Amino acid sequence: MRRIAALVALAGLAACTAKEPDVAAHEPAVEPVAPQASRAAVRAGDERPGYVGVLAPRDLSEVLAPFTSTIAALDVRLGDAVAKGQKLGRLDDRPLREERVILGAALRTSQAEVAQAEVERRAAGAVYAREQDAFAKGISSGAELSAAEFNDKKAQMTVARAAAAVEEHRAKIAKLDARLTDTTLTAPLAGRVSLIYARDGERVGEGAPVVRVISSDELYIKFAIPADRAGTVAAGDEVDVVVDGPPEVRTRAIVRHVAPELDAVAQMILADAELVSGPNAAKLQGGLVCRILPMRGAGK
Repeated sequence: MRRIAALVALAGLAACTAKEPDVAAHEPAVEPVAPQASRAAVRAGDERPGYVGVLAPRDLSEVLAPFTSTIAALDVRLGDAVAKGQKLGRLDDRPLREERVILGAALRTSQAEVAQAEVERRAAGAVYAREQDAFAKGISSGAELSAAEFNDKKAQMTVARAAAAVEEHRAKIAKLDARLTDTTLTAPLAGRVSLIYARDGERVGEGAPVVRVISSDELYIKFAIPADRAGTVAAGDEVDVVVDGPPEVRTRAIVRHVAPELDAVAQMILADAELVSGPNAAKLQGGLVCRILPMRGAGK
């Protein structure tokens, strides 16, 4: 039973190590590249040698929808190899373009209001100048001068408000134009497509994951050491790795880290190891269950 608890804990840790966002509310439309991890179960009473481990990608990233829209087209399928920056798909940009047209019309209206307000300001300024001259010559009252001054300032404020409205609409258009460039979804890293959350034509909310990309060629191992075997493996030790089959794959790894305390969930000591490059390592996928076999003299 401890092996089962260890496998569950390791699967959770492997999924969280790459700082992915919380996507619990989004169900993937398809299965991951390597569904073996979710299907594999260590049988109760299985006393095969070694420590239970799971292969995990060194890095993974969720490609999120920058705004609420529908998937216009996805250019990749599950398991496809992708390069960093490669186009993965495209969101429907028609709602944004329609909004762009509306904002453009609002901008033109605001610009016309600025022109009209400027004409009225010049007229009010001319009246105020005449009233100042007339008051200086004693042919105009102070009340008339005050009224002209008030109208002049009011006209200036109207121009300022209209100009502010123009700048607001320009800022909205600039923001919208930037979002229009985000309609193309690209791979944030080189690797493989491991999850696809939405298909062509499906609606996705802003910030929702669309595709997951993992660095499948850079795997490492998360494994668990029973408490009564503490000290049998240390950082720097070379270990044998047996990946469950069929077919069974054997390779080696170097232990990089060993936790200094028990994991609260699995009640085991968690550790990780880096795969040693070799022909067998190239056959492995993230999500596969494996066993770690300490070599003679390890941990001493």
